[in-house]
Amino acid sequence: MDLVNIIMNAGEGLGVYRAQVGTTSHNIANANTPGYARQDAVPTETSPDEEVGINGYIGRGVTLAGVVQARDQFVETQISVAFANSAGSSAQSDALATVTALDPQGQGGITDALGKFYSSLRDLNQNPGDLGLRQAAMQSAQSVSRAFNLAAGSLASARSGIDQSVATLADKTTSLLAGVADLNARISLATNSGRNPNDLRDIRQNDLDQLAQMIGATAVPDGHGSVNVVLPGGTCLVSGIIASKLSVQANTLNRGHYDLVFSPPDGGKSTPLKASELGGQIGGIISARDETLGTAETNLDTLAYDFSSAVNAQSKLGYALDGSNGHDMFTALASSQAAATNLAVDPSLMANPSLVAAAGSATSSPGDSTNLQAIIATESASLTGGLNVQQRMAKLTSDYGIAVNMVDDSAAFDKNLLADLTNARESASGVSVDDELIHLTAAQTAYNALSKVITTTSAMLDTLMKLI
Repeated sequence: MDLVNIIMNAGEGLGVYRAQVGTTSHNIANANTPGYARQDAVPTETSPDEEVGINGYIGRGVTLAGVVQARDQFVETQISVAFANSAGSSAQSDALATVTALDPQGQGGITDALGKFYSSLRDLNQNPGDLGLRQAAMQSAQSVSRAFNLAAGSLASARSGIDQSVATLADKTTSLLAGVADLNARISLATNSGRNPNDLRDIRQNDLDQLAQMIGATAVPDGHGSVNVVLPGGTCLVSGIIASKLSVQANTLNRGHYDLVFSPPDGGKSTPLKASELGGQIGGIISARDETLGTAETNLDTLAYDFSSAVNAQSKLGYALDGSNGHDMFTALASSQAAATNLAVDPSLMANPSLVAAAGSATSSPGDSTNLQAIIATESASLTGGLNVQQRMAKLTSDYGIAVNMVDDSAAFDKNLLADLTNARESASGVSVDDELIHLTAAQTAYNALSKVITTTSAMLDTLMKLI
């Protein structure tokens, strides 16, 4: 190899180590940038250029193979699922933690109000003609109604709050989907032009991580530099450079709560997505809204309807102090739908407690409490499901508590798993400033050595030229 080629090879080597210094600088500058994956300027040996002696070759130095990202694909494949699971269970846990209306120990709750209601009826049983005791019994009945109203209102408010969160997340998700489609176009263009757009890939990966957290979406590479974004149920949200849209609409069959609606990019018919097709935060809060809270709301309505119907049925059979009968204690409910919200004491009894139907006949008042005793017996009467009113309420609160505990346990497990995978990703892709300084020193040393090669070769070339 002649001296000129040696200088040229050393010059190319300087370019390689300059690239390593530049890459190291870029890594250090982004050491705390969310979603950034460490980059490496990878050198590679060139093929031998000149044969010397017997089977002896002098190489042509080094060249830059490329600047690559340090990502562990095994970890990346798992972490998107971990993001979705942890975000989903945590969101579900947070949504349920705000509801305290079903606390069995809470003062003024349904369990407490029912106990005081039947206690006031027992007090009235001692002196059924006493208007003060009758008034106290109606006030206790009103407390029961209010307790049901407040519990129903709390559940309804929690579910409506989740609707607003779903709408907000739908807008954010749509924006991220459009961003991923745009990045797909830019990355494909750069890749097809022979470039390696690592920084664009970092931005896209950050968006994909957010999509996994928001809706449980996963990325499926298409082999051309782009990724398709797919929901757990198989619905494709991004196909290459084309993104779909998500929105919300009220579902009249679900008390007007929002469905998440998928709108295909070709303008086709929009379709409500099922809860089983979703993951992440949206899937978690919809599950909390429609499963745990929705079940509790339905059971509470059924209990309010069964309880009030049982008391009213017996109340109608009795007689008031004036000898009249057919009086409901609570306003009659047509069905269990929204029963807990609409439960109220009959206004006529609140205004005139003498109408409480305590007697068993029209002529036995005021000392007869035969029918009142039958009303008191509704406390132990079997309602829907074979349980009495207190047992039904205990089961409702117990079922809710168990569901909340299971979600909390899942959230803790998913959070720990995500932490392990996040640490693994950081180990594989994160920037260690100490390591980068070592790389910087090594590149600087090699750069200085090659500079010495150039100056030495240049001096040799000058000597040779003087001899000619």
